[in-house]
Amino acid sequence: MKRQDFEFLVDLLRKNAGWEFDEEQYFVVDKKISNFIREKGYASVEELIAELKGGSRPLIAQVVENMAFSDTSFYRDYDIFSRFENSLLPYLKESNRATKKLRFWSLGCSTGQETYSIAMGIKKKFVGYADWDIDILGTDISSMGIAKAQRGLYNNFEVQMGLNAKSILEFFNPVRDQWQVDDDLRRMVEFRRYNMLEEITFTSKFEVIFCRNVLRYFAAEYQKMILERLSRIQPEGGILYLGKNERINAVDEFYDRLEGYNSVYILKRIVHDTPQINTPEGENPDGMPRFVRPVALLNQRPFAADKLKAKK
Repeated sequence: MKRQDFEFLVDLLRKNAGWEFDEEQYFVVDKKISNFIREKGYASVEELIAELKGGSRPLIAQVVENMAFSDTSFYRDYDIFSRFENSLLPYLKESNRATKKLRFWSLGCSTGQETYSIAMGIKKKFVGYADWDIDILGTDISSMGIAKAQRGLYNNFEVQMGLNAKSILEFFNPVRDQWQVDDDLRRMVEFRRYNMLEEITFTSKFEVIFCRNVLRYFAAEYQKMILERLSRIQPEGGILYLGKNERINAVDEFYDRLEGYNSVYILKRIVHDTPQINTPEGENPDGMPRFVRPVALLNQRPFAADKLKAKK
């Protein structure tokens, strides 16, 4: 692929998806676009680019989807999900007992494994959750990824990436040589196609957002824009998960890192000119989110090593 063709494609992807590719990623772009050319029957990359320059929105959308990253697995980074299940979910359950409402969003969900992993954790920890209003949303730019997630059908290799035999038998049903996510789990989740450059139109707020290993592919200005939008649809104390060891500079403008947790953040108390909420007299202002830190519960059971503490 010629340099000018590479630069055209990089600019196209930046404008339409927000992704930032540099010259070191030339071979990544070249490989993906070569596969697309073969699949669609183009004679050359020049022929494809000539058509793209004509401004065909459907073709541009296909190229963008073809370039989407799909590296995912069930319970990816097991320690992250273990602490999500055993530390965060029990406190969410206790502190939201009055409303019995929770919202979770998995951004860049690819083929759905992360979203279903969230649902598995909730099903384990929310025994008798049927009377709770729990929404789990998975979104991705790839319509093919969303279609697979909605089917909830995975091969042996995919289910064994992160799940043991007990979990497979508990949450899946065998379908010939594949595994189908059981109906109860599928009813807990919803999948939609969503381009992260688009405005967020949800009216409900999300207590927990997973945006893991997604923002690192975006240009810096888009990272900031996305984080600002996410912060607006989270309540005070909302939790944001980034990728393990993923460092996004703009996150510090809207979130504080939870000390002792790898790439887990809490929405800042003062953001978007919202008023400061004073700490009740006698309460330790340790920065834990209110919905995770019911005072009466912590007076009985200190959070010990897993105590969520915001690092300013």
